[in-house]
Amino acid sequence: MAPSGRRITNPTRAWAVLDDPQTPVWRVATRTLRKRLEAVWSDLVAACRDSHDPERIHQLRVATRRTLAAFDAFRDLIPAQSREWFEKWLRRIRRSAGTARDLDVLAERLSRDQGPENRGLPAGSRRAEADGSRQGGGIDARRRLIAMLSRQRVTSRRPIHDVHERLLGEDWPGHVERLVDALSAGRQRQTFEAYARRRFKPLTRRFFARADRRLRDAAEIHRLRIEGKKLRYLLEIFAAVFPGRIVSKCEKALESLQESLGDFTDHAAAAERLKRLSKQDGASSERPALVSLRKREARRAARARRTFAKWWNPTRRRLLRRRFEKTLRCRTA
Repeated sequence: MAPSGRRITNPTRAWAVLDDPQTPVWRVATRTLRKRLEAVWSDLVAACRDSHDPERIHQLRVATRRTLAAFDAFRDLIPAQSREWFEKWLRRIRRSAGTARDLDVLAERLSRDQGPENRGLPAGSRRAEADGSRQGGGIDARRRLIAMLSRQRVTSRRPIHDVHERLLGEDWPGHVERLVDALSAGRQRQTFEAYARRRFKPLTRRFFARADRRLRDAAEIHRLRIEGKKLRYLLEIFAAVFPGRIVSKCEKALESLQESLGDFTDHAAAAERLKRLSKQDGASSERPALVSLRKREARRAARARRTFAKWWNPTRRRLLRRRFEKTLRCRTA
């Protein structure tokens, strides 16, 4: 088990578009891309309509990541001009949702009662957390910070609306239909199974090239988490080609990795966001509280990083690699 209380719902079945690996690859690519691009558009419209709802923003960012993975999976089949257009806009949507999501998470973190979070910590850590609260994280200061974040969260939604308006002008639905027509016109005779086995192998190598690196700083750890997410989303696409039992083990291993990395990246991201907030104009009255909270999040990130370093040992990495190697060797029944 990963050292975290997170729980990741397995979405593989919800995103599946076929049962027969012998289906022509062009058909699978068409279904997959259409389904994911329509999900992005639906989530973008929902995020604009209910922009106050943090879950809408979260779902939008996840949808863009999942769709970018689909473009990666079928990269060989998609016309370059169309692929570049969609990837450009998907990244813009992801970035516009990313800032809003980060502020949502930070506001939620500050709003929570801090008492239960200190249970189970060593006595020294509890004293450090308490000292941090007294130095600027008191109730009144926290309320002012939450109010400040609430204003920034409203502002952070504007880029999402801007992207939506621009994509209306760019005719997103029309681009989707032209992409589908181009893939359908190609009608490659190759089966999805043959394509998946050829394409998935280098994509797994890309992940393990990152996983085997020495994690020297927060940026390296963040990149490992991103590569892990990409591989999970790619496995969703290629899962039908491999035995379900083995795929399930790979998914669980990647979920455990994400859970373990999540604690560190969440605290590190919060510390960085608080640091930037403390340097903004108009934040001088809240600076002591911001600095105190940043130090607290940095301490938590350091603890989470030490926990992850112990968990992500050579034995665990080798086991994960062997599971994927076994997956690539096996065939469906």
